[in-house]
Amino acid sequence: MSLVVDAFEERRLLAMRLGELAELATPGVSDADLELTAQWAAFICLVDDRFDRSRADVRPEEVASLFARLLDVITGGRARSGGGVEQALDDLWRRTAPRMSIQWQERFVADYRDFALATQAEAAGRIEGVVVGLSDYVLRRRRTITALPMADILECTAGAPWPGLPMGEDLMKAMRQAVADVAGWTNDLVSAEDDVREDHDNLVTVLSCERGCSLSSAREQVTAMRDDRVRDFHALAASLTAMALPGSEREEVRRYVAALGSFVAATLHWLGVTHRFDTRWAPRRV
Repeated sequence: MSLVVDAFEERRLLAMRLGELAELATPGVSDADLELTAQWAAFICLVDDRFDRSRADVRPEEVASLFARLLDVITGGRARSGGGVEQALDDLWRRTAPRMSIQWQERFVADYRDFALATQAEAAGRIEGVVVGLSDYVLRRRRTITALPMADILECTAGAPWPGLPMGEDLMKAMRQAVADVAGWTNDLVSAEDDVREDHDNLVTVLSCERGCSLSSAREQVTAMRDDRVRDFHALAASLTAMALPGSEREEVRRYVAALGSFVAATLHWLGVTHRFDTRWAPRRV
């Protein structure tokens, strides 16, 4: 579907090791669900790369145009004929959404729309030269990392749908936010050199600037922050699984928490072994 266009990009896609991420995030699932998980991960990474790997700053209207077309696909519209990101998303959506509830579909659309809005705001900030403070960056990174849309996908492929648990709603949301922070901050630790080279905001550089410390000191502080968020996730997971619930609801919660736990562990492992940010894959001048 032309998400990668030449042998160079194909080699880079293989180097990302997204199959390994999928295997760790969805242990024991069918080959079809494993494949679907890996393809969603590839789609999310490759769409993100359209902005992060551009030599020139991407204009906010370009971001808005792309995401308007993508959101149209998952809200009842039709993808344009031929290849491209809309066609790829249409294919993925047709193999995922019919298996899930209307509530799940609405949540995925809301999470993906929030990612789109945050990405557009990030693009506008780059064009305008806006200096982002640490607290603002942390909130925005939670939205631009796409961990929440991917967590939604795992509800389907891991067979672990969101439990209908009104009294645990706040805990569930807090746990998902912890997942997004762990993914975003770990990603920034791995991609820091790449982001410095491309002059993109990164938690390491933002913290270094705000606190007036070296990049190495900032890296140590971000690592400690990330480790604290991993502990937050496990504490929230333990609180959810300890709730007094009927047997069927307890099993739903256990399955959902286990799926997110696998996602966190898979993300931490994958970001340590992926070659997505290697210098050899830096955007080529044309």
